[in-house]
Amino acid sequence: MLKVLQTQEDQMLEYPFKLIKALAFIHKKLNLSQDEFKHYYEKNHAPLANSLLTLESYERNYIHNYQAPFFESLGSISIFKYKSSKSLEVIGEQMASDAGDILRNDELNFMNVEKNFYLLTESNELSNKTFKKKIFYIAYTPDELFCLDGINGIIKISDNLILDHENIVGVPEYGITKSCVAKNLDQLQEEYPKTIIATSES
Repeated sequence: MLKVLQTQEDQMLEYPFKLIKALAFIHKKLNLSQDEFKHYYEKNHAPLANSLLTLESYERNYIHNYQAPFFESLGSISIFKYKSSKSLEVIGEQMASDAGDILRNDELNFMNVEKNFYLLTESNELSNKTFKKKIFYIAYTPDELFCLDGINGIIKISDNLILDHENIVGVPEYGITKSCVAKNLDQLQEEYPKTIIATSES
């Protein structure tokens, strides 16, 4: 069985606070490998976005495609965090300006823009720890928000509850700890095929 109780230390909640988070599901161009996609994103697009937008937090989570066959063309789940609705409005105004046009033109160089989609979420952050690797799980029912809870070696970061979407309830986000070995991740992927494993950059 995968599920075991985490230690009290693992489950420690560190300063819970609520954030507005935009989760961008970014698909890569068909002719790009995952390494090429990541290289362009990190060396070109992310620095460009940081220079043009007033971003409070900008995180790219690069998908391990071999572990996510249902998301073959998904390159990254990019997360934008906003402390208030005003912060979100500022970004909206900037994206409606020339800065937004520059970024959208650059997206064509490495993204399959037509397949991209965005989810606006609001939820308490359950941990402020930084994780190099993460797990995401698209929940279509309330029960699926908690189906990975209690699995050894992962810590829930947030339920990422969807503010307005017809089908998706939330996108639970977990940090992978150093105690989690590759065998456990393979087993988790087999038991929960919708699991998305990613490497995080910010």
